[in-house]
Amino acid sequence: MSESSKSWYAVYTNSRAEKKLALELSKKGITQYLPIISTKKQWSDRIKTVLVPVFPSYVFVKIDIRIEKLKVLETAGVVKFVSVGETPLIIDEEDIDAIRQLVTEYPDRIKIEREKILAPGKKVLIKNGPFKNLRARVIRKGSKSSILVSISGMDTTVSLELDSELLETDEEN
Repeated sequence: MSESSKSWYAVYTNSRAEKKLALELSKKGITQYLPIISTKKQWSDRIKTVLVPVFPSYVFVKIDIRIEKLKVLETAGVVKFVSVGETPLIIDEEDIDAIRQLVTEYPDRIKIEREKILAPGKKVLIKNGPFKNLRARVIRKGSKSSILVSISGMDTTVSLELDSELLETDEEN
């Protein structure tokens, strides 16, 4: 299979499956790219440096779509190709090269924004604190996320200001 017949595509993954999927695609001989940067995460008892995807829930693959599409879709962790209608969207080689350059040369300048993930109306799961494991809904955005917590059976709602790092969307869990 010639390289000239191959193009880059973005694959939407199961939540937090990017690294495992990239490994599985490589095992199948599929050219993949998962841009990753290191970042500090804070838990209640420690701060740890972890590797996180620049584009959560996405992995890039370079394939001949006519021949290898099914091979990619059959890989555990793949949800679908990013498409326009039914047609997988081709990503320019120059765009992949630009991402590679940013990740390689300026990793400390890349900030992964959760703005769209925590948009008003999104359902979230509280991961930590006194409301741990409660489901809630984002009301509005600010420096922190204001969320609406419904308390089952009491016809009562409580509005809280919580750090967005304490929240997880349905796409993430």
